Amino acid sequence: MTEQSIPHQNAKTQTLNFMKHPRFTRKLKSFFTIAVLFLITSSASAQNKTELLTNQSVMALSKAGLDKSLIITTINNTESKFDVSATTLIALKKQGLSNEIISAMVEKSANKKTIVTSQQTTSHAAAALSSLEPGIYYAESATKQVQLEPSVFTSSKTGSGIGAALSYGIAKVKSKAVLSGPTANLKFPQSAANSFYFIFPKNGGGNIGNEGNQNLWISSATSPNEFVLIKFKSINTSKQKAREVVTGSYGTYSGFSNGIPDDNKVAFRSEKLSSGLYRIYFESPLAPGEYAFLHAGGSASSAGGAPAQKAFDFSITN
Repeated sequence: MTEQSIPHQNAKTQTLNFMKHPRFTRKLKSFFTIAVLFLITSSASAQNKTELLTNQSVMALSKAGLDKSLIITTINNTESKFDVSATTLIALKKQGLSNEIISAMVEKSANKKTIVTSQQTTSHAAAALSSLEPGIYYAESATKQVQLEPSVFTSSKTGSGIGAALSYGIAKVKSKAVLSGPTANLKFPQSAANSFYFIFPKNGGGNIGNEGNQNLWISSATSPNEFVLIKFKSINTSKQKAREVVTGSYGTYSGFSNGIPDDNKVAFRSEKLSSGLYRIYFESPLAPGEYAFLHAGGSASSAGGAPAQKAFDFSITN
């Protein structure tokens, strides 16, 4: 063996010893693990992007003997493009596809269409509202909105306290704010699609439905979250024609309580469409009755006179 071959052999021996070292093997295993995970993730991502469920693929799953509940779950959780025309549905049934699976396909197609239609409607409404002045609007259609004009409370009243006296202070004396007339001038039909739009000044100036320097609390409003929707009690008798809402109470043991009770408030959801523009919608259709949007920063209660706060009132009819 020559002297030149000895260093080469030593280098080879050192390399082999290094590769057998535990630190090297751990790093090598980690590298291969990361590489495998990357390939799996990339493959799954590519499949998710390209996989599209069709009539043919659903029929193939059925003929393969997969349980119908599994097929329905796949339909509900996978992007799809189904042909659900009457002729095609008849053909699918003749080929042995179950009613439950066909129903799932039809429902999935209907949901996709509803989402697209809703997005288009919202887009059209936003375009139509962009030219309107700040205010609260009812969406009569995708391109037609009706502005809610503010009304003023005509009076406030407090119970006589006879009930509290007879119950030895247990019953409460209630204060109420009153709007004239048993119904609002603006009346809208009950519908699952009942929705409103709030348009706020983009530069923070101006106000919603309040003129001059009155009720400055509303001029600084920037979000529907600063408002509450209340439901009135409508009174239509020979002696009184009005709408009223409880604004406070007093009990001997419970003390004073100011503010509108939760029972008189109606929950709503809001969606920001653009700067200063919000859509208001409801998880359940508004029941027929008398309503109004009030700014939560004000107070509908008043000591002695009529409350200064304005109400954006409307009726929901059958």
